Amino acid sequence: MKKITFSLLFIVLSAASAQDTGLYAPAPPANSAFVRVVNAPAATLGTKAVTSEAGKASAYVVVPQGDVTAKIGTATAKLKVEAGKFYTAVVSGGKVVLLTDQGAENRAKAVLTVYNLSKNASIDLKTADGKTTVVTGVKPGSSGSRAVNGITVDLSAFAGPKAVGTVKGVKLERGNAYALVVSDTGMTVTQSSTKTN
Repeated sequence: MKKITFSLLFIVLSAASAQDTGLYAPAPPANSAFVRVVNAPAATLGTKAVTSEAGKASAYVVVPQGDVTAKIGTATAKLKVEAGKFYTAVVSGGKVVLLTDQGAENRAKAVLTVYNLSKNASIDLKTADGKTTVVTGVKPGSSGSRAVNGITVDLSAFAGPKAVGTVKGVKLERGNAYALVVSDTGMTVTQSSTKTN
């Protein structure tokens, strides 16, 4: 009776173990880098197709470290990426630009990254009332980041004293990252944790 019970238990545990393997995506290779695109309805990173809505950021795509060819719309470039790092590829001035992203190293904080894809010479991210500055001096075709506490807040992009885009009720959750894209038509926000494709 004990042998039968043990055999049955072994079969059940084996079946459960087999099911668990399908619950989680396989870990990326050790030499992987992570790249996403912004404002790219049609793009490729290496051999992988990736898209993002207008003014939004895609999920990160796993690519091998070293040179990776990026094509966003009609712009193409060879980008050099390092293992373990996170990047965003954007088109600025008709060229593909690779920006290094700040990872969510402190899981007790949320990371805000502002991308200036507008014609404004400098962008500051502040609370919508203008009283609290979060990120300052983001030049065109570049980004700026800051880790903040988890909170629900209204945020605005300012070019000097003028608000050029506002997003309301942004729920910032600890351990997640948020991409705020400033274009000539305003600002959008994408929640983009370290989840990858």
